[in-house]
Amino acid sequence: MKIELRYFTGTGNSLKILDTCKEIFVQNNHETTISEINFNETNLNKSDILGFCFPVYAFGIPRICRKYLKSIQKFNIRQKVFVLITAGDSDESGFSISECVKILQKKNCDIVYSGVIQMPINWTTSPIPPFPPSREEAIEIIKVGVEQAKRITHEILNGIKKYHVFNYPKRFTKIHFYKDYWLFKYMGLQNLWRTFKVYDTCNGCQLCSKICPTKSIRIEDGKPVWTSTCEQCMRCVNFCPKESIFQSMGGETKGKNKYHEPDFKPKQTTTGHNTQYSQ
Repeated sequence: MKIELRYFTGTGNSLKILDTCKEIFVQNNHETTISEINFNETNLNKSDILGFCFPVYAFGIPRICRKYLKSIQKFNIRQKVFVLITAGDSDESGFSISECVKILQKKNCDIVYSGVIQMPINWTTSPIPPFPPSREEAIEIIKVGVEQAKRITHEILNGIKKYHVFNYPKRFTKIHFYKDYWLFKYMGLQNLWRTFKVYDTCNGCQLCSKICPTKSIRIEDGKPVWTSTCEQCMRCVNFCPKESIFQSMGGETKGKNKYHEPDFKPKQTTTGHNTQYSQ
């Protein structure tokens, strides 16, 4: 079979899971290609299976993922698709799966599998727990997530269909759940980029700007400045060599664990421009 895999990742979790899927597909002699989502790629070549893996941000998928899925041209022949979501708590995936499914079904896709895989939390600027785990704890969480990804891949190859069922997170009331979802989606994302700051330890290395997946950081007077296309993916925070990035309004990062998937090495760019997109 020919299998195409696409992902978006902030600190490596979604790539790790989808790359694990690729390994199993290849071991079973299937031609498999994996790449990051690309807005220049809207006409996906017909494949036997098309797979997506995205993170969950505040009970939904990132705006850039939503926009990418909407940009894909409708398939002439029904396309088999699976969708995986990585979450800091597998109980808190919210609407992420249903958002993907709703868009893909309009593209003439047959959703053959959907699931949520728990991976380490990377939201270092969260004002309240849970926070990113220690390195040792993160490694154990990743091991479990990888094994789940392997099992899911075998199930997909064996034609087993499973679908994630929406649930309200156990630690949230319904009111709390919807409040957080709507506030983040329609207010938080529009303004949280303004709260990014740097401590005096920032040495102006510009790494944050070079590795930002949405080109949302520019350098002014030797210091980073965030822009409105920021997805709150936390890559800049967790890769900063001086641990200098934080968010005002309760988003302090001093003394907190930092997290990125150990094998993840984001590509660096020397120049870039903001990719404008809307909800």
